Amino acid sequence: MAPYFSPPMWEQRRMCIAKALYTHKVQSVLEIGCGEGNVLAFLTGPTTDDEHPITELVGVDISADALGNAKAALEPTPHDHHYPRVDELRIRLYHGDGTGPPIEGVGGDAIVCSEVIEHVQPAQVAALTNAILGGYRPRVAVFTTPNAEFNVNFPGLAYGTPQAKFRDDDHKFEWTRADFEQWAHKSAQDHGYTVEMRAIGLTMRNAGTSFVACGGCTQMALFVRSADDSHCGSPASALEPALLFASIDYPVYSLPRLADEQLCAFVLEQAQLVADNDDDDNDDDHKDSRTVSEDALWEMLEVKYQFRRRRALTAWLATQPELLAVVDDTQPSRRYRLLQ
Repeated sequence: MAPYFSPPMWEQRRMCIAKALYTHKVQSVLEIGCGEGNVLAFLTGPTTDDEHPITELVGVDISADALGNAKAALEPTPHDHHYPRVDELRIRLYHGDGTGPPIEGVGGDAIVCSEVIEHVQPAQVAALTNAILGGYRPRVAVFTTPNAEFNVNFPGLAYGTPQAKFRDDDHKFEWTRADFEQWAHKSAQDHGYTVEMRAIGLTMRNAGTSFVACGGCTQMALFVRSADDSHCGSPASALEPALLFASIDYPVYSLPRLADEQLCAFVLEQAQLVADNDDDDNDDDHKDSRTVSEDALWEMLEVKYQFRRRRALTAWLATQPELLAVVDDTQPSRRYRLLQ
């Protein structure tokens, strides 16, 4: 069996991007070079922090055909209509050049530029960098690009020989770790950012003894705007601004919260539904059809509709000792006994 990545490389990359955005509590994301919308689609999923949900996704791409595919991939599904979101989500797609002038009101929170820079002519790399870090000046910016050194693990690329090939025919260059770090640190210094380098895809399954450890298959630069933001923006671009291609609004739950008595009955009903199958705690002493963990209760979408935020559920449960009594406050998820 040939060497392979597990999870697949594309999934590892998107997971690392998402984790970086969630860590910095990003709620609005602009992707430069969004292509067919794969990263944007990944970011439509639930965040790890319900206090800071992503509510705006924007994609820019120079290819109208790719944007058409992105629009189709990002449209709400029947499942999205049947189970609307707790928080709003608006997606906008723009047709234009990523080095063009900033789109008004977009990109200030975070920008993603994933596996794009290597498709840009070397002479235009500075323009793309300046457009993102100097023009938009986001709070957080994530760039990913292939690590050329890792190509040694792909025999068909003949890395290090006169017959060496890039991973994709459209790549204009592929950077080594040193190349990428040099660009990242200079860009951070020029535009008032700190930068952290990360490796993605360090190992391959079934690689055998021929595998060469040389960083990740893909490399990531995470830029965070400095607190002392005294840098001026980049000069105005001579290109035409990107034009709106599509706007998509996801269904969102909009009914008011239940009245107090109805809410009590509703929470008890939901708690009983999950109590029998609540396996969050492996301790057999806690497997009781009359007890439920707060984690399991919060995972119920109907409960999220009523409380919207985990802290609101926690606060409400604290006011209902006659309905649900705390039986274990030592675990990561507080556990309750149903009293009615």
